[in-house]
Amino acid sequence: MGTSGVLRALSRVLGAVALVFVQAAAAQAVPVVLGDVPSINLSPSLEFLEDRSAAMTLGDVRSAAASRFQPAGQSGVTTNFGLTGSAIWLRARLAVPAGAPRAWLLEVAYPPLDRVELYVPDAQGNHVRTVAGDTLERGPGVSRHRSHVMRLNLPAGEEHVIFLRAQSQGPVSVPVKLWQPEALWASDQATYSVLNLYFGLLVGLLSYNLLLYLSVRDKVFLLYVAFVAALGVAQAALTGLGAQFVWGYGSWWTNVAPNVGNSAAAVFGIQFARSFLDSRAQMPRLDRTAEVLAWCWLASLGAALLLPYTAATWMTTVLSPLSVAGLIAAGIQGVRLRQPGSGFFLGAWAALLAGVMALFLHNIGVLPSTLVTANSLLIGSALEMVLLSFALGDRINAVRREKDQAQARHEADAALVKALSESQERYRTVLEEREIVLDNSLVGIAFLSPEGRFRWANRAMLELFGVSGEARDLTTIEPYYLSRAQYLDVGRQVADSIRRGETFSVEVEMRRVDGVQFWAALTGKAVSLRDLSQGTVWAIMDITHRKTLEATLERTSSEREAILNSALVGMVLSVKRRLEWVNEGFALMLGYQREELLGQTSMHLHTSEAEWEDFGKTVRGPLRETGRYTCERELRRKDGTLLWVEMAGNCIQERNPDGGVIWAFIDITARKRSEQEIRGALEQQRALNELRSRFVAMTSHEYRTPLAGILSAGELLREYGERLPPEERAQLLESIVAAVHRMSRMVDRVLLLGRADAQMLEFAPRALDLVPLCRKFVDEAWAQHPDATCQVVTEFDPALRRGEYDEKLLRHIFGNLLSNALKYSPSGGRVRFSVRAEPGSTVFEVSDEGIGIPESEVPHLFGSFHRASNVGGIQGTGLGLAIVKNAVDKHGGTIEVHSREGEGTRFVVRLPVAQAKGSA
Repeated sequence: MGTSGVLRALSRVLGAVALVFVQAAAAQAVPVVLGDVPSINLSPSLEFLEDRSAAMTLGDVRSAAASRFQPAGQSGVTTNFGLTGSAIWLRARLAVPAGAPRAWLLEVAYPPLDRVELYVPDAQGNHVRTVAGDTLERGPGVSRHRSHVMRLNLPAGEEHVIFLRAQSQGPVSVPVKLWQPEALWASDQATYSVLNLYFGLLVGLLSYNLLLYLSVRDKVFLLYVAFVAALGVAQAALTGLGAQFVWGYGSWWTNVAPNVGNSAAAVFGIQFARSFLDSRAQMPRLDRTAEVLAWCWLASLGAALLLPYTAATWMTTVLSPLSVAGLIAAGIQGVRLRQPGSGFFLGAWAALLAGVMALFLHNIGVLPSTLVTANSLLIGSALEMVLLSFALGDRINAVRREKDQAQARHEADAALVKALSESQERYRTVLEEREIVLDNSLVGIAFLSPEGRFRWANRAMLELFGVSGEARDLTTIEPYYLSRAQYLDVGRQVADSIRRGETFSVEVEMRRVDGVQFWAALTGKAVSLRDLSQGTVWAIMDITHRKTLEATLERTSSEREAILNSALVGMVLSVKRRLEWVNEGFALMLGYQREELLGQTSMHLHTSEAEWEDFGKTVRGPLRETGRYTCERELRRKDGTLLWVEMAGNCIQERNPDGGVIWAFIDITARKRSEQEIRGALEQQRALNELRSRFVAMTSHEYRTPLAGILSAGELLREYGERLPPEERAQLLESIVAAVHRMSRMVDRVLLLGRADAQMLEFAPRALDLVPLCRKFVDEAWAQHPDATCQVVTEFDPALRRGEYDEKLLRHIFGNLLSNALKYSPSGGRVRFSVRAEPGSTVFEVSDEGIGIPESEVPHLFGSFHRASNVGGIQGTGLGLAIVKNAVDKHGGTIEVHSREGEGTRFVVRLPVAQAKGSA
């Protein structure tokens, strides 16, 4: 079967569907009485006859075929026969009463009809033919009108039968209406006004978007202009305005313009949609479908110009709903992708789809021919053009918003760069100051590699070893030891201490460059316990003068010790402050016989009973803590004289003074007098030792800063970079990288509050089980306050489920709250930590019975560096709650504070629930 056969079969099926709704009418139609009315709708009274051969004449239909006429329709307004190659004959019976108007205008209100013939009887009973059509010039009896309007004059007082013959390559729709001339003119005013609004809207949108294209040079606006222009051509042809006012009646273009305009509009509309939605990148499958449809529409455009009208009409009828449905699918995808203007785009093509479907059903005869159905494409296209214009406007707004956002990001980046530059300058100043302090220190400071090579040394170190040059003149510390064996022995001890994570200290004799020996106190520590390859930092002090003093003191002590060893030393076993055993030396020391002392208390040996009781209280604590006690005390001899003794006691049972204490007594009365003479020297030496310890601790702490490693490594690379082995250069570079990483970690901790205040805390939620995590927070808080006397009570709701939270931020929140609860409860009490589930949120409560917060200070509690006025000597920075507040905000939650001074504090944290995938 050929293409024409398929089209005829489809037309018959669709015609049959339309006829389902047609009820049988009377065999003989009732005449229409022409009264004094403005207009009469003849469609309900028409009878039709389908001439499949299109060869029947008026005589045929009046005689042999007259009985084949049947009612045109039930609704009273439909005379639409769809796409058909048949000629349609229509018959109407008219009665003209006396006095009724005789001059009428008959309007066939479907401009695209190719040919309409009107047969009206005259006074002699003959029928006068009047011919109209969209491809014909307006002849006699035909008015110049956008529709087919023909003059009709009937004799009065008779019943007349008029015939209409309609034939067209396109849909055959014959809505017939009789008008009084004045009534038709009045109706035309309204109709033309609506059409003027439509085409005025079309011209306005075309001009506006053409100007936009010339301004922004975006091809999507040019495609929209082409789409509107092509749609305008099609509508001008379909409404009859094109033939009436533009290209004239009888033109070849009148017949092809509807399909040419619709096909061109479809091509430009599809290309507009592809460009507007960026479908090639965003929705490639739909883009390929749209491209195929565009090629099909180009074929339809060629068919409209080269093939019969029917072929192009069928292509347009079939492609229209498919194309609009495809574009609606693209619009839905655009809405899902949240593309700018996609909502308006979807609404536009949905409106056009409604118009296309209505026109499609009109063309195939399913819908009646009315003002709405005949112009459904006109209405749908008007809505579509307006909504597409809104979509383009939304696209412009989106571009403007993106530009504003980009400008804001640029300004923010510029501000950040400026802030970083200022911060870098401040750090550079601080580092330069620290370098000056280290270089001018009175103590020699050096940074050594794991192999014992100098990486950096300050000026005091150079002077200590008598090096007159620069730090680069120091290579290794080995030449400054007295021997290689001493160097290796110290190195072995250093390695053992560093592996244990301890600070190494030793006093050794060393040698300067000029050979002069001196005593040095060396204190060293690994730069990083995690990475021993970073080397060690050392503080070296010349202690030759102190060693000389110590030698003198040692000689003095040896002399005193020889005197004491030659004397009798008193020994006593005391159980519950009774003398269970004494030696002869102790008895002789105090002038007693041993038997006189055994079993007695030691009260009579002290200067007074009060002194004896006070001594018992004083020594009991140290004996229970360490198991030993040493002191110097005055005792009373039997003859009443006093003597000074040095006494040292040790518990027989570890740290149990009630189990017995061994005491040793030495008469130090003579030594006491000697100590007075050297006390000044000892005090001076003690002060020097304390100064050295504080200084070493300070410099060791300061040198831990990663900059020292960077500076020393950089200095070595600059001075010895080409002479160092590749392995050492690699080690130096690795130490610089490691030091930079360490400095970054330190800066991260310092800038934690800055990130929190700047709302720059990272938020990386993941599925968490709150119960074990909260128990871990409690354990970590206890670890920070091991001496706390509080009782921590935890309560967890059984309904708790896994949720999406940032564990790091939760640790900031509840680590600070629990730590504060323990810290600010110096008197103990109960600390309560509860977690429960509520609709839409999880509620955490941390409460204590501590010092509380003054009511007037609660509003300022979450400010940076703010601390309550009643904290007293309890240490703190005032940063914890500020970080807590920012962490809670990052989760989108809230925090509340309820506190009364002296009674405790309760914090309530509510975090929204984000159910974890796979949670029960």
